[in-house]
Amino acid sequence: MLNSFKDKPQAVHWFFLILLLAAFLFINIPFLMPLTLAGVFALGLNDWIEKLSAKGRLGRKSWSLIFMLLGMCLFLIPLSLAIYRIVVYASQPKNIETDQILSQAHNLKNYAINMLQKLSDFTGTDLAGPAREVMENVLHKIGSGAIEYSTQFLGQLPVILLMIFVFLISMTVMLMKAPGIKEFTLRYSPLKADTTEKLIVITKKSCWLTLFSTLVIGLIQASLIGAGSLIFGEGDFWLVLTVTFFVSFIPVIGAAPVGYLLCVLAFIGDRTGAAIGLFIVATIAGSIDNILKPFFIGGDQDISPVIGFTCVVGAIIMMGLPGLLIGPVVMNLFVGISPILLKET
Repeated sequence: MLNSFKDKPQAVHWFFLILLLAAFLFINIPFLMPLTLAGVFALGLNDWIEKLSAKGRLGRKSWSLIFMLLGMCLFLIPLSLAIYRIVVYASQPKNIETDQILSQAHNLKNYAINMLQKLSDFTGTDLAGPAREVMENVLHKIGSGAIEYSTQFLGQLPVILLMIFVFLISMTVMLMKAPGIKEFTLRYSPLKADTTEKLIVITKKSCWLTLFSTLVIGLIQASLIGAGSLIFGEGDFWLVLTVTFFVSFIPVIGAAPVGYLLCVLAFIGDRTGAAIGLFIVATIAGSIDNILKPFFIGGDQDISPVIGFTCVVGAIIMMGLPGLLIGPVVMNLFVGISPILLKET
């Protein structure tokens, strides 16, 4: 029996290689998401690192470390602010009752109930009573859910910090070792060398499009809506900034609805000037996507907004928040790579 294995050394080699690969992937399953995101960022940033290394005195390793520090600030500053807010609310529960967001939510509830009461007086049917009970239950559940989520967030903080650490270190190593990783991929790829090269280019471009056309535009839109919130005194600046940033990733919906919601809250609170200002800010922020995205994408890929919506929302449902980035990457990869693979077959 042993001699039969010795007669087929290649099969034995492949068996052990697949076994080791399966074991390696199995022990890294807890870090699958941060490693995947690190790969997306490394592929998207690789060309920038090469250009910066070629033009300046700093090499690839130095620029990789700089991007790691920038990423650390990008993650840790909002995380520190979120922890501070949660600790303040947890240590002083009375602050929740006087919170501006909660007050605005109650104002919106009272406005809706007053409108329903007028409709009830006109139709003779009690619509305000059931609606009041439903809205109060909804607000109570939202408040309870926020407190529960905050508690869970603090409990999972060590895991979150570990995932961020793995992401940043993995991204940095991938950026530093990018030439070697590319050489390894070209050497052992089962596809032709030119086909593999095309796939690498498309993958890098897809990651770049996701990072810059999504992250940069989302950050600009979130900054505009957040600045409008701060200037006109509607909502919490950091909450508005965070919510707008994540919502801006979703095609069809975008960032504008957050600004329009703030506009409605200002109008209900009899702050007409703030409502007009927020309406203008929301309209401008919503238009930025249509103005800037052609400069990033360049018209190479014409993807239906419906497909974009389903890919992003589906990725969020399956993966959580990381799906905001992974969904567009998979969509762009499918659109870009499928024609090449079909042509090769």
